[in-house]
Amino acid sequence: MKKLFTVILCLLLCTGCTSKTSKKETKSSQDTSSTDSLDDSFYPIVNLGTNLVRETFYQDFSSSEDFQTIGRELQALSTDYFSTSDYYMSEGLQLVQNDKNQLLKKEKYSLQPLNGELVDGQEINKMVENISEQDYYEKSGDKYTLKGMSIAIILDPKGGTNATLSEGSIDSYAKETISRLYKYLQTKKSVKDIPTFIAVYRQNDSEENSYNGRFIYSSYCQNGKVGNIKSLDYATYIFTSDEANKADEALYSQFSVIIYPGSEIYGGLANTWDYGPLGNEIKNNVKNASTEAVGVVGYGKYKDGSIQSLKIQITASVKSYTELIYVVETVADQMDNHFSGFDSYAVINDQDGLKAVVIKNAGKDAQSTLLY
Repeated sequence: MKKLFTVILCLLLCTGCTSKTSKKETKSSQDTSSTDSLDDSFYPIVNLGTNLVRETFYQDFSSSEDFQTIGRELQALSTDYFSTSDYYMSEGLQLVQNDKNQLLKKEKYSLQPLNGELVDGQEINKMVENISEQDYYEKSGDKYTLKGMSIAIILDPKGGTNATLSEGSIDSYAKETISRLYKYLQTKKSVKDIPTFIAVYRQNDSEENSYNGRFIYSSYCQNGKVGNIKSLDYATYIFTSDEANKADEALYSQFSVIIYPGSEIYGGLANTWDYGPLGNEIKNNVKNASTEAVGVVGYGKYKDGSIQSLKIQITASVKSYTELIYVVETVADQMDNHFSGFDSYAVINDQDGLKAVVIKNAGKDAQSTLLY
């Protein structure tokens, strides 16, 4: 069984948590935070001010999975160019409201389709929903110097009007926006010489599912030139969708509901159906621990066809504190037994809300945290 740590709720909400003791240091509005509570894929943060155009981003994405995915994955992509050991990250402070107006409205340097410009043969007024910026600084003494920027261009694959656009036209437009944005940055004296990583994010299409937002193209731009535009292979699959089965049959089998005629399981009990002996193992084991109804859904994030992380949402009906602990420890055991080469975490709810989180980093034992 795994050790069960009881801590307050605020320690849970970072998916990069490790078993180290969390520590945060806040001295002043221009000091830095410690990263002791996170792994080395996170930057220390320097507070140099407030992003005054963040409100529209919040309005656009606060109710969707895109809200966190855009920021976290933009940061992760940026580590290829700005090391977490050498740079501090700040809220984006270089692009102000006038810049967003220039880029998102029908202005000279607009990222939107220009007047008369067709996308996939159609007149589309808006292809870019928003942009999001992160800044990277080097520190010398008590001075911070801007050394890099990362900007996400958030593309609406339906052109803001539920249009049906071909994949080819979406890809072509995505690559074009990278060149347009960097051309605009070259007109701003304050950042024209700053190396800039630009990535295009394909906004979530809720008609498909709630987790299909992803980065699709990127380029590292410097010295006045757009770098090689790279195609990015990112995807999130919901287990048990058909897409998940095609992408990762082995992991899919841990979540899939495989139903057989009762006669095949019980030897002659006709006209009945039940879960078969294969698949759905995690759900069955958790159900046995709680003795009541259980819901299990997995969300796997993939890069270049390989799983990078797995989130498991578990809802179990429990009637006692001991039963809750047993469920949490069972989940931890199952994660240790089945998941090893990637980070995974489970969020456990009962009928009254969030109760526990189990985190298993790649190659490590699962760590459980109970809330009360």
